[in-house]
Amino acid sequence: MRFLNKPLLNYSQRLRRLRYFALGFLLCLLIPLTSLLYFGYQQLEENALASYQREADAFVISVNRKLFTKLTLSNNLPNNAFAYYQQIYNPLTKQLQQSISPLSDLDVEQLAVQRYIRGLVGYFQYDNKGHFNSPVWPFSWSKEDDNYIAQGENDSELIAREKLAVKVYKILSESSTIENQLRWGIKKEDGLFKVIFDIPKYFIFYRIVSNGQQNKLQGYIVERQAYLQYAFIGLLEKRRFTSPVLVKLQNINSPNQADYFLYESSSDGIIEVKPKLPIDGNWQQQLDGNWQQQLISRSRLSSPFGDYWVFVSTDKIPMTASMLFSKLFILVLIVVILAACYGFYRLGVSQLMLAEQRLNFVSSVSHELKTPLTSIRMYSEMLKQGTIISKQHRQDYYEFIYNESGRLTRLINNILQLSSLSNQQQNIKLEPTELALLQDIIRSKTSSIIEKHGFQQNFLMELPCAENLTVLVDQDAFSQVIINITDNAIKFFDKTRIKDVCRQKIDFIFRFHPSHKQWIQLEIRDYGEGITTDQASKIFGLFYRGGDELKRTTQGTGIGLALVDELMIAQQGKVEIARKDPGLAMLLSFQYKPALEADETSI
Repeated sequence: MRFLNKPLLNYSQRLRRLRYFALGFLLCLLIPLTSLLYFGYQQLEENALASYQREADAFVISVNRKLFTKLTLSNNLPNNAFAYYQQIYNPLTKQLQQSISPLSDLDVEQLAVQRYIRGLVGYFQYDNKGHFNSPVWPFSWSKEDDNYIAQGENDSELIAREKLAVKVYKILSESSTIENQLRWGIKKEDGLFKVIFDIPKYFIFYRIVSNGQQNKLQGYIVERQAYLQYAFIGLLEKRRFTSPVLVKLQNINSPNQADYFLYESSSDGIIEVKPKLPIDGNWQQQLDGNWQQQLISRSRLSSPFGDYWVFVSTDKIPMTASMLFSKLFILVLIVVILAACYGFYRLGVSQLMLAEQRLNFVSSVSHELKTPLTSIRMYSEMLKQGTIISKQHRQDYYEFIYNESGRLTRLINNILQLSSLSNQQQNIKLEPTELALLQDIIRSKTSSIIEKHGFQQNFLMELPCAENLTVLVDQDAFSQVIINITDNAIKFFDKTRIKDVCRQKIDFIFRFHPSHKQWIQLEIRDYGEGITTDQASKIFGLFYRGGDELKRTTQGTGIGLALVDELMIAQQGKVEIARKDPGLAMLLSFQYKPALEADETSI
């Protein structure tokens, strides 16, 4: 019962409640849906990241396999190939023969290609006494030797070999690991190659082999950057990275020392950025800031490169086709939801407006019916009872009853005609009608109401040869249109505010349509207060009446001009509004034909 006692809401309150309901419904729909779509899109991003992570892990596995393969090939090098001369057993003569080592080639680049060791600097060997030797140099020397170059030798090849051997020896002299090996004695090991990382620009691969009672330390030196590039470049090209990828190699024993390889796929293949060593600090900071926003993988290389960590990162995970379609789907879905909610909101507003207009219509019709009926009944009872003795008064009462009954008839006819138009039951028959006849219809239908209210009726024909023109109209519908417009103009002419008698007039002007050659335009002009721009956009709306119904002083139901619009459409014409200063003009447009064509059509 508590709900039955709640007061009825007015239009503004219902509109506010509708807005709150529409907004709440939109939020209840968007919040869970947006959350679902967001997490779904996040899952797609995680799937893309997982795909990149699998590619990065497969890349690191390939690097480890390639490094292991290269070390395996190095482990197969003969022990006696690290000196200039090597002893080879001849099975035919069953004797040892001396030959030059296959590693003694001076063309280091060619040798590096043959041995699959990119960045090769040279080979070396130390005996258990610490004497240095190289396959490119037939002599050996120790740390105590002051002069490496053989005296009196002018052979250019021998000088080139000696320079290469000196270069290798000097690089080895900078290694503390090599120095400790030689200081404490070369101890026997498994004979497999290991790596020394204590020189920034080079890798030193070494192994300890035994030859009888003697241990030897032998190996080779490679340039770190070239060796790593060869190990990484080809493998990166085989991976399916569609966005630029930064590979960072960092030695855990030297945190400030890092190698960067930036690879970007393009139409020409792989674009490689190779920073110089030692890397510039500002550029290193820029690389870390721009390309390590999304860490894809972090892995440690296998032995003997266990001191190196491989970081694979990118600035962003590329958008896959599914991610792109998901974004478009989310965008389209949100737009559709917003459009649908807005459409339902506008539908609700239109229904509220229609309900408000109908309420106003009921109120105005009730007023329009009640007031004249009350007066008619009162005057009828007085005449019936014979209380009116004066003949003049009786005649006035008869006239009043007649006029009020006519007004009620017009009101009811408007309602019935509008209903028949809305239900498509109106029978409109267009017939060619001469302009002179239209003028007579206007005079006959409007003269009484115009004269009654003290208005003046003016006709103006701006058409040459008007007698040869006929207009396609339905005469009954045309009469109803003229009556409604004239009645509306007189009804809203406020004499208390407009105290100019010269403005109490209505003009009827015939002219050709300014833009349509086959149309004639009838302008019905009044000189009242006119209407606002906002009212002009609503004036043909059903049940629309400007102002507040509770404060209204003019009669009417709000269907007169709506009926005018419907009747003009039914006659294949149109009605427009032109705001004047002062007043308002109704522009009625009809199709016309020359009189000769009209006669031929009728025949």
